[in-house]
Amino acid sequence: MPVEGSLSAQTEPVASVESPPEIPIPAASLYPLLQAEFLLRQRRLDEALEILTREAMQLQDPELTRRALRLAEFRQNDRHALVLSMRLTQQDSSDGAAAVTAMGLLIRAGQPERALIFARTAKERGSRINAPALMVSWDKLGPDRQRATAKAIEALAIDWPEDQDIAIALAYLYRAQNNPDQALDVLGPVLDTNPDEERALLLWTQIKLDQEAKQPFKRMRAAINRAPDNEAMRLQFARLLASTEQYDEAREQFSALMMLSPRNGDYLFSLALIEIEAKQFDAAIINLRALIDLGQRPDEAHYYLGRVYEDRGEELEAIESYDRVGPSREFFDAMRRAAELRLNTGDTRDFQDGFKRARTNHPGQAEQLYGLEAELLSEIDEKELAIEIYSEALDLLPESVSLLYGRAMTFEALGDISGMESDLRAILVFKPNNATTLNALGYTLTVHTERYQEAAVLIEKALELSPGEPAILDSLGWVYFKLGRFLQAADLLKEAYARFPDAEVAAHLGEVLWVSGKEQDALAVWRASLQQQPDATHVTQAIERLGVLLEDTAVD
Repeated sequence: MPVEGSLSAQTEPVASVESPPEIPIPAASLYPLLQAEFLLRQRRLDEALEILTREAMQLQDPELTRRALRLAEFRQNDRHALVLSMRLTQQDSSDGAAAVTAMGLLIRAGQPERALIFARTAKERGSRINAPALMVSWDKLGPDRQRATAKAIEALAIDWPEDQDIAIALAYLYRAQNNPDQALDVLGPVLDTNPDEERALLLWTQIKLDQEAKQPFKRMRAAINRAPDNEAMRLQFARLLASTEQYDEAREQFSALMMLSPRNGDYLFSLALIEIEAKQFDAAIINLRALIDLGQRPDEAHYYLGRVYEDRGEELEAIESYDRVGPSREFFDAMRRAAELRLNTGDTRDFQDGFKRARTNHPGQAEQLYGLEAELLSEIDEKELAIEIYSEALDLLPESVSLLYGRAMTFEALGDISGMESDLRAILVFKPNNATTLNALGYTLTVHTERYQEAAVLIEKALELSPGEPAILDSLGWVYFKLGRFLQAADLLKEAYARFPDAEVAAHLGEVLWVSGKEQDALAVWRASLQQQPDATHVTQAIERLGVLLEDTAVD
């Protein structure tokens, strides 16, 4: 960076290129800019970016802003890139690329309305925009924001009627507004002009599929015939075929893709998944093993091999495959499935040895693995053994909230309320504002003791931390009922039931209403709950405890 006279001066200007106008450096900025240069030379890029961004926002120098923007993009710092691209758009009235950058970053940030402002600026400056991306966050917008976005896209389409990108965005808008015929009318001219426009083709096909048209893939097949080596188009076609359960043709398309790119593991993985859906297990095994041999997506490949073997009843092979899954999205489901298969044999020793090996091989996952082992033991009514596992884990991880909570719930299932209370209070020592634990402890005291006032204080604090949480509303309503505060109890339980019409909440609300003399209201709540869940034990137990005749609550 030049330091004498100008931020943008060139020491050896090229005669054929007009140099940017020289802009004097204010004295206050000279030292920070020199500091940024030295930081850049030392590869301390993030520190340099902070300084350059600050100076760019203060100085009227588009070249400085442009340089800072390039660094922000290189460092993938969206926050700085956004403010810099917006600044550059303002500083340089000819820079459409800066407006395009600001538009894209605002779309990524879920702000399509602001992005549309920069989309218009970019078009006015002659730049191409990815207009369809403006619809990415449509479903997350409220009605007012949707109307504003729609209005702006429609205005772009009026002002640039020949722009295919904007036309495709308009078609996406019409589809989102449940106007498929209008969307097709907009896409028609685009595809007439450019029959291989991938986004338009994909959207046209999706709309035809929505309409259950006779030949929804007509245009896409024609495009692939014209350009058989177009992998992106063929991949979209294959995925659409698979999504509509046309597995035979989908396999053909993925096989063709494999011919074009034999070492593309994504294609091979997709082909294997389609073969699994089509119950072509032998072919799926071959392709999953080929994927492992390629060294691509091994965890997913081993996981789905396990699923295939499990479906075929080959339990030993399934367990072996699941055991090979490493930390990944599939890891804990694989561990669960392997453990459940081991439990099917009735050999808890093999079950426990499997978890020990997993913890040895993957020590970073030890906490979750201990929890999963204990949870599965509880499910097969080996709760005492589950307590041993939790205790072993807590010797190593004494402040694990999940393990303490899991052991507390297991203590409750064993009727050891003292043990449960001890573990819940241990959590509150280092997590005093843990609303879930406060509620659990308060509800435990309500149900298993007569320490109602103490319980109410705990649950009230939980509700302050998590306002409107149905489970906490239910707990507080129930403890208020125990304290004789019937009106408050009924109000809380009604709110809880409106938010979450669960059988336990229905049982509590019905009982409060019944005891308050509102028998018909109570019966209405219980009937509604039993209609949804005829075997709701919480409701039937409340009815029996109150001595209500069962025929009074018969389901209509």
